[in-house]
Amino acid sequence: MIKWLERKRIFAIILTLLMAIEIFYFSSITGVKGPGGGLNLSIVYHFVAFFLLSFFLMVSVVGQKEIKIKYIVTVLLISMAYSVLDEVHQIFVPGRFPDLFDIFTDSAGIFSSMILYLYTKKN
Repeated sequence: MIKWLERKRIFAIILTLLMAIEIFYFSSITGVKGPGGGLNLSIVYHFVAFFLLSFFLMVSVVGQKEIKIKYIVTVLLISMAYSVLDEVHQIFVPGRFPDLFDIFTDSAGIFSSMILYLYTKKN
C-alpha cells in the first residue's frame, strides 16, 4: 500500500489534508476532551491521529524519491507545529484547554510513524 501511495501521491496528499481537517474538527468541539471525552480514548486518539497525519505527510513529501534528512526534518517540523497549534487553537474553544500531555502523545505518534515508514522503506 505504501508503494501505491508513493506512486499516486495525490491520494497521500488528500489523506494528509483529511487528517488535518479531522484533527481541527475534533479540537473545535466545545467542552470535550477528545472523541468520547475519556482520558484513555483521548490518548489513543491523539497517538493515532498524529501517527496517520505524519505518515501520510511523509509519503506526500517523499513520494518515489530517495529519503533525505531534509524530508524527515520537514515532516517532523510540520507535524510538531500542527500539534502545538492544535493545542493553541483549544484556548479559543469554550470548555477546552491546551494540554502539554497531548503534545507528548502527538509526538509519540509522529515519531512512531517516522520509525515505521523508515523501517518499511529500508526493507
